[in-house]
Amino acid sequence: MSSIRRCYLTCIRRIKSVLSFLYTIFAGTSRPIGQITQKGVSLFRSSPQRLRMRQPNQHRLLTGCKILCFLGISYVLASCAVVSDLPEISDHEIQQEVKKQLELAERTIVERTQKLADLSWPLLVNNLEMCGNFVRHRTGLWMSRKSSILANLSWLPEDEQTIGKDPIVWGVAVDSPAAHAGIEAGDYILEIDSERTTSSANARRLLASSSKEFSGDRKEPIQLLIQRAGERQRIELMPVLACRSEISLAGGTRINAYATGKHIKIFNGIFTFVESDEELQYVIAHELAHNMSNHVVYARARGVVGVFVDLIALRWKVWTNGSVGQLSVHAFAKPYEVEADYLALYLMANAGIDSTGVENLWRRLASEDISSIGWILSHPSSPERFVQLQKTREEIEAKQRRNEKLLPERK
Repeated sequence: MSSIRRCYLTCIRRIKSVLSFLYTIFAGTSRPIGQITQKGVSLFRSSPQRLRMRQPNQHRLLTGCKILCFLGISYVLASCAVVSDLPEISDHEIQQEVKKQLELAERTIVERTQKLADLSWPLLVNNLEMCGNFVRHRTGLWMSRKSSILANLSWLPEDEQTIGKDPIVWGVAVDSPAAHAGIEAGDYILEIDSERTTSSANARRLLASSSKEFSGDRKEPIQLLIQRAGERQRIELMPVLACRSEISLAGGTRINAYATGKHIKIFNGIFTFVESDEELQYVIAHELAHNMSNHVVYARARGVVGVFVDLIALRWKVWTNGSVGQLSVHAFAKPYEVEADYLALYLMANAGIDSTGVENLWRRLASEDISSIGWILSHPSSPERFVQLQKTREEIEAKQRRNEKLLPERK
């Protein structure tokens, strides 16, 4: 079929649909609404009153004709906008490409999860003194997770949303108990301490529960039953004490990361923005510093106080629009960010990570977003953070020359 004929038929169909629609609106009818559309039947059949459309008047018909002309011309122009004779594609071809892109996405997620495991593990196990009571037993095993990174797949049928659903190992940290036990990325976890796993979320809960027992009097290793390349293996895991924070990917390509108090989320945009592993470790250390210093808890507490003030003001008929609550959070966020930067370099130093040049991340960010150079209520500016990191490194290097413990200065 030629492109001109296709365009012509499309125009005719659209004009007919517009005519039909406008007729029901402007031409009027003496029939009940329930007889016009199937939807109308379901809405009005049980109504005690049979609603009828008003008879048209001259003014309404004239208005309808004007709208009809305008929409008709618009539809014709829109229908004929594409004049190229495009190649036809089938639904099967599209589905095959969807499958291929999902496979590539899953591969990227697994690779980045493995990278997070390798880079965060030294920070978690070499800073027990700085983390204090903010510790827990960990195995160095990163399970798959169906999290916010996959939220945009809701359009897929449920049986096709398989990424992160099964209890599969996505990452094994270098030099961790899981690595020493021989666990590999891609292993399917069948059982944990003789309990059958049903999903990735269930496997993470079972593993966390078994690891938590080592804070008590448990001495026996965790028993795993895994499947690899069709063969089953039994593996023993002995967790070690580490700083407490679950570190995982977050959806979206924003250059961002955040801490929740117990979890750390790293956006995909960070991976493409950083220029070295050390820069990524600085980002992880910064968020870990937030968690171990209870910054999130304190910020929420101040937010509650601010909301209480807003409610009191509302009681006296003063509308604040929640501004006191927001201000109480943001006003104290900036010192928290400065402290997290300061602590992050100490966390890196204790883990044997060279932090030289990580402050350049803020120069690059300023070149991408010039607004970060100026004053911001909730975060220090990029120049301020750059200088602060340099000063902190000088402080750490001075302590290293004096063979002193690498612990942050406290007031």
